[in-house]
Amino acid sequence: MSASITSGTYPRTATGPGALQRAARATWQFLLALGARRAQRHMAVLALHYDLTNPTLARELREAAAHALRG
Repeated sequence: MSASITSGTYPRTATGPGALQRAARATWQFLLALGARRAQRHMAVLALHYDLTNPTLARELREAAAHALRG
């Protein structure tokens, strides 16, 4: 008599659908944080460029940069 892999006798591992969802969520959170840091740096550099020509825009960029880090 041969054993079937659908018989349910094979061992379960910790890499089921729940583990895959947790890994995907952690990856997504990492990418969001990385994007926020990149956006913050970019807005800070832009603010430096606009300090003399458009101080209002420079201030708004700095505020947006601070908000990007807070999430």
